[in-house]
Amino acid sequence: MGESRFERYDRYERSLVDVLNLLNLAAPLAPSGDERNDPQARRSWQCTVAWMIMRETVPPQPEELFEPLMLAAVYEPDPSHTQRLIRPALAAFGRRRVQTRLLEYLRTGTDYEIIGAADAWYCTYQRVTGSDTENDPCTDLRHAFQATGLRIFLANDHPGVRSRISTLLNLRADDNPPELRPLVSEVLSIVRPA
Repeated sequence: MGESRFERYDRYERSLVDVLNLLNLAAPLAPSGDERNDPQARRSWQCTVAWMIMRETVPPQPEELFEPLMLAAVYEPDPSHTQRLIRPALAAFGRRRVQTRLLEYLRTGTDYEIIGAADAWYCTYQRVTGSDTENDPCTDLRHAFQATGLRIFLANDHPGVRSRISTLLNLRADDNPPELRPLVSEVLSIVRPA
């Protein structure tokens, strides 16, 4: 994917610390020395910080929190933990803003960022009390995701990108607008070769 796991961990950890600083929370002691090379020690620290963020982030939040929180969500290495960062982003900034930013990551990101943005996109459909996520279904953004996802799948042959994107696409031709049906057919020919 171009970056080593530890390079991605470094980037993820920097974004977590940025979020903690903006929330005026003290970071727990991070792994140092030999522990920096131990994936389990680093993941334990990352998960602890992500839980702190999820518990503390309630609206309203400063504007400066948005980008570090989104970066942390995209760089979260475990898709099952992404919701810990997306939930507070949805509560503080709303589904429309979060999904719009994720679409930008999908369109311009590295392979790793595309995969992370797809994981985060999946989490944006959860209900979050006290935010506009309940009121705005963002149907236009769902359509934009479908079109973007189909194009990414066809243009990017990275197996991780294709695998993650394909699970989020609606590949029923009749459910897609006429202009996307040829793309759906192309994707299906790759997913289900003859």
